[in-house]
Amino acid sequence: MLKIYKEYLIVFVLSISILIIDFLSKSKIISIFKDGLVEKIFVNDFLDFILVFNTGISYGLFSGGGNLQKWVLIVLSLLIIFFLLTLVKIDNKFSSTLGISFIVGGAIGNVLDRIIYGAVVDFISLHARGFSWYIFNIADIFIVSGVLIYVFSQFNMFSKKKGN
Repeated sequence: MLKIYKEYLIVFVLSISILIIDFLSKSKIISIFKDGLVEKIFVNDFLDFILVFNTGISYGLFSGGGNLQKWVLIVLSLLIIFFLLTLVKIDNKFSSTLGISFIVGGAIGNVLDRIIYGAVVDFISLHARGFSWYIFNIADIFIVSGVLIYVFSQFNMFSKKKGN
């Protein structure tokens, strides 16, 4: 029983750390762009910062759905978070816990955006030779990384059983 509390403590600490990093990055970007004087921050030939409020899901799909959509996405995200937290109890690999922590931390960051701003704050724009990727945020990086870590952990590619 004590072991499961340790696992949830790991998830809590990592998720809160990710949430803080995500929140601070979004707050900084919003403060830079708030007066409308800056439209884009050029970082290098492949990276710009551009403030976008995404009301849809990944990649801006289903944008503009209004208040009902916002709350549906919030509830759906919370259900996924609670489901992932139940997996911590049944999976015995540290890499799985790490992946779940990344997903949960990023998802909470995006849920808070929807509650506070009515949309997810995106600002990282990658591009090269005329191709632009979708604009995303730090939470999205952790969510994608967490999904990859979790999936690979299920194939035992780099996972070690907890307690070993």
